[in-house]
Amino acid sequence: MVCKKCGEAMNWSIDGSTQGWSCPVCGWGIVTTYIDEIDIDQTEYCIYIKNMTIIGMEIIKIVAKIANVNFMIAKQMLQEKEACILKARAPEIKAAIAKLQESDIDFMVSPVFRY
Repeated sequence: MVCKKCGEAMNWSIDGSTQGWSCPVCGWGIVTTYIDEIDIDQTEYCIYIKNMTIIGMEIIKIVAKIANVNFMIAKQMLQEKEACILKARAPEIKAAIAKLQESDIDFMVSPVFRY
């Protein structure tokens, strides 16, 4: 795209919730709202913990925080086979996945999570 004021080539950028063109020479630009695909996804996802053989206190704490439950309920969830620890929309699932990955906890998301 070419700047309507000075004729220079414009730069495309996305910054947070704004996207648009801006001229590096004169500063003229045109912007609009940008909504990331993850924020408009209405699918409810479920996180399941897999291959849990040893249930330590750190794992219980992490699951309790993600599931928003107390330690006793988190421990019970971990002892069940294929218990859903969190049912939520994509942004919340993505944050929970990051916590699980940081702690090397094996998990599965259903349906397939592509973010």
